[in-house]
Amino acid sequence: MNRGIYAWKGGGDQVMSGMMSDFCRRVLEKVGMPPDEAAIMAQCLTEADLRGHETHGMSRLGMYLERVKRGVMKPDPEIRVVQDGGAVTVLDGDHGFGQVVAALALEMAASKAAEIGVGVVAVRNSGHAGALGILAERVVSRRKIGIIFTNTSPIMAPWGGREPELGNNPFAIAVPREGRDPVILDMALSVTARGNIILASREGGAIPEGWAIDRGGRPVTDAREALLGTVLPIAGHKGYALALMIEILAGVLTGASFGRNVASLMPPDYSKPLGMGHLVMVLDVEKFIPWDEFQRRLSRFLNQIKESPPGDGGSEIIIPGEKSAQKRSRRLKEGCVINESTRRELIRIGEEYGVPFEV
Repeated sequence: MNRGIYAWKGGGDQVMSGMMSDFCRRVLEKVGMPPDEAAIMAQCLTEADLRGHETHGMSRLGMYLERVKRGVMKPDPEIRVVQDGGAVTVLDGDHGFGQVVAALALEMAASKAAEIGVGVVAVRNSGHAGALGILAERVVSRRKIGIIFTNTSPIMAPWGGREPELGNNPFAIAVPREGRDPVILDMALSVTARGNIILASREGGAIPEGWAIDRGGRPVTDAREALLGTVLPIAGHKGYALALMIEILAGVLTGASFGRNVASLMPPDYSKPLGMGHLVMVLDVEKFIPWDEFQRRLSRFLNQIKESPPGDGGSEIIIPGEKSAQKRSRRLKEGCVINESTRRELIRIGEEYGVPFEV
């Protein structure tokens, strides 16, 4: 597990904290999560912060813990195989933490891929899986490509509508590179991650116009009003169509909840479990093409992209995942900044669970 030094900025001061992953792991163990699964969660949340995805990092811990307290998410679920045959497994996550359930699904898919070239695991009854690229990356060291689709709480209106019917339904693809950081695409299908609106709401700030509409279908810049309305899809009708197809793959096909049947993560709905679904795929590169040949071809292609002349005002061409990797390397050396509202929340969590958050 990668552990980074964290810092926070408030009042002009920067204070170094201890190992954030240790804090997270110990808190999760306090609520009944097995140590190995608590380590997976700690790694996922702290890695998100290190890579600059703060909306899916430690700021989510309190949200998850509250769902455990309310009895709609399980720290130690009885994950079971519903169906298994050939390249496909169907998994019931028993309403566990999405990161843990998805990590298990990836391992199962990777085992199948090692035998027959491809493994597909359909997951139902799971929780929110967080930053998917961190999960998809778990298989790249084994010369495999990781792919994850997930549905989420309904926060996005269909194109031309005003009521949330779809999740922003993110997906991730992680491609291995020999001796280099993998190529990682990790994106949701809304203009911005809803976590950015959540953070803006906590801070009492505004959001840019074009991120969301209110309950009446009007453009909105008030973050609190945006949370009661709906986020907008990327690329208009194209983003909506992609979100719809992922809802079919991750929700309808897997046997998970879909559309309005998925419980709301924020604003929180504690009347039922989230019931999310994931479709996880792993491809074994060497079952398609010799590893060295794949790496040569990949390097030639990426070099063509990197060497392409930048447009007006541009400085360089960026490969997906490159900025996150650079940010991670820098933050491991210099520390990671967390905002004041997240810091206060972590102090509160530490007091509640008897795990001091020392800053």
